[in-house]
Amino acid sequence: MPELSIIRVFFDSDAIIAGSASRKGAAFILLQLAELGLIEGVASVKVIDECRKNLEMKLPEALPAFEQIVSHALNIVNNPSQEKTVQYTQMAHIKDVPILTAAITTNANFLVTFNTKDFYPEPHVDLNVVEPGELLNRIRHILGQMT
Repeated sequence: MPELSIIRVFFDSDAIIAGSASRKGAAFILLQLAELGLIEGVASVKVIDECRKNLEMKLPEALPAFEQIVSHALNIVNNPSQEKTVQYTQMAHIKDVPILTAAITTNANFLVTFNTKDFYPEPHVDLNVVEPGELLNRIRHILGQMT
């Protein structure tokens, strides 16, 4: 696992929505770590658009927190080209291939999502797909070793 200061985390929309809707839980804490610059938070335009659409429809009260997260905690990257996604079509549910591709092409160490079953990168792909709580536990472990 890389040192804490260089961990690049690609956030799926469900983790960003959870972190926007509640000030509790691992997703919120990870986004706070990204805002503080202790990890590098990354998301794609597609992820941000999906978050915004879902929050507008289902949780409009969470939109201000979401907009703050977007502006302070996340580096937003362009969506991968369709040509790029082709090589990863067998490694994720069809709707999630662009998310997986974006995570891989941004050299993320982790893809944080609550839907880990929808992502199955091959062993040669250096990407860990984890739920927010699992990544937070790994970070706690690293911090514990530093003391």
